[in-house]
Amino acid sequence: MRCFLLALGAAVTAAAVGGLTSASAADLPEAMPTKAPVMMAPAYDWSGFYIGVHVGGVWDHRTVTTNNIATGVAVPLGTGTGNLGSVTGGAQAGFNFVLAPGWVAGLEADVSGAGLDGTTIVTATRFGTDQHHNELDLYGTVRGRVGYAVNNVLLYGTGGLAWADEKITRTQVTGVFANAVAPVSETATQTGVGWAAGAGVEWGFARNWSARAEYLHLDLGTQSFTFPLAMQRNDAKVNLDVVRAGVNYKFEGW
Repeated sequence: MRCFLLALGAAVTAAAVGGLTSASAADLPEAMPTKAPVMMAPAYDWSGFYIGVHVGGVWDHRTVTTNNIATGVAVPLGTGTGNLGSVTGGAQAGFNFVLAPGWVAGLEADVSGAGLDGTTIVTATRFGTDQHHNELDLYGTVRGRVGYAVNNVLLYGTGGLAWADEKITRTQVTGVFANAVAPVSETATQTGVGWAAGAGVEWGFARNWSARAEYLHLDLGTQSFTFPLAMQRNDAKVNLDVVRAGVNYKFEGW
């Protein structure tokens, strides 16, 4: 009998301890699941030296006045206008630096080729007929750029110096004017210098690569072309409008 009572007491004690352990475990809060840390993509780096190429379209708008200078006093003989268009392409190089968070400034130079040529003036007088053929094959700019970047997208404005190599050929088609006898031709060249302004958007699509779309207006002022045989001078006022796309590669460590 005594053995039975001892065995019964041990069983009751074990059951009570087990119940308390189960209740304590149930009262414990569940462990919060751990979250993986969120990795932020690094901001696109616009600073540094870059080179690139571009292609697009260019339009030449010009007004040319022909003057008789035989007496030493310019006498207008006629005025013509021309509107030409051509494919254009070339290369650019520049340097960007970050002014403040989001703000980017830089300097860029470019040179482009074009096939702008056409006849602006055909003049028929009692002395005969002549024509004036203008060509513009090479132009370029040196510009500052300032823009605002939202990570890898940069919106910018730009402005600076513009230049272009210009050539006009005067041909005496029929008759004689001063010492120009048909079919003699005279060619005069000038480098037009003026200003350029525009705007664009650039997209950094890889660590060292970006693509852009850009518009530029070039005002090259008025250039004078003299033809000694005909004793004439052409005053040409030229403007260019350029729309182009390009790709740049930015070097590391600049």
